[in-house]
Amino acid sequence: MEVLVSLLLIIGGLVAIFYIRPKTKDNVMEMQYMQTKTIHELNDMFQQMDATGLGNNYREFVELKGTVVSDNLIETPFSNRKVAYCASELLQVTETQEQYRDSDGHLRTRCGKQENRISNEQSSQDIAMTDDSTNESVVLEINGTGCKLDIPKTFDRFEPKGNLGSYRYFNSFSWSRFGAETLGFRMTEETIDANQSLYVIGEAFKVGNIIHIGKPQDNKKPFIVTTKSEEDMINKSKQNELMALVGGIVVILIGIVSLIKGI
Repeated sequence: MEVLVSLLLIIGGLVAIFYIRPKTKDNVMEMQYMQTKTIHELNDMFQQMDATGLGNNYREFVELKGTVVSDNLIETPFSNRKVAYCASELLQVTETQEQYRDSDGHLRTRCGKQENRISNEQSSQDIAMTDDSTNESVVLEINGTGCKLDIPKTFDRFEPKGNLGSYRYFNSFSWSRFGAETLGFRMTEETIDANQSLYVIGEAFKVGNIIHIGKPQDNKKPFIVTTKSEEDMINKSKQNELMALVGGIVVILIGIVSLIKGI
């Protein structure tokens, strides 16, 4: 068993160094050396492709910077804010009791807390983005496959059962099914506000007459939608690249030492 754990550690370290690190490094290179394209330039490009009859088949990997536009804001479930997009989670917090014997052999009870997910919901609609170059917008397929959505957590709160009357979300709850051990609920929301600045890397293509940004057909290329700036994303990716290298080396060394001891 020790030998198996050691081998798994070594394999995990190699994966971090030779798979995760290069993939992260490729993302850094994409962000550093890509030329930001305006939506006006993107529209012009597709109009030229339309003129040659290739518009609906043309795809281009692009970097965009702009702001969210939405005519259909939604209301967040817990904070009741109007936003363009929301991903929310509801966790039931329960009290747990575990019996154990102390160093003197006496039977004691240890109390703790446990969180169980009740719901995990995301806005169903995609969002649109525009920039200063035009009044036109592009659709971001953030609910599509392969989107790395990096947005802030804007609400994170625990409320005891007795305080939940002020939340409309809980008006239809049947408390009897949760049991007396329920202490309360933890509520979180990750949101994109209207007029929020976004940094986007993805593949542009047309759906009908509308330009969409989504997952590239080349699986090695990323699809990123984030509220962070390009500079912040590059710095974060460089840190992740370094952590993958250092962490991989450390895990491999631990695995080798453990393997030698096991043998």
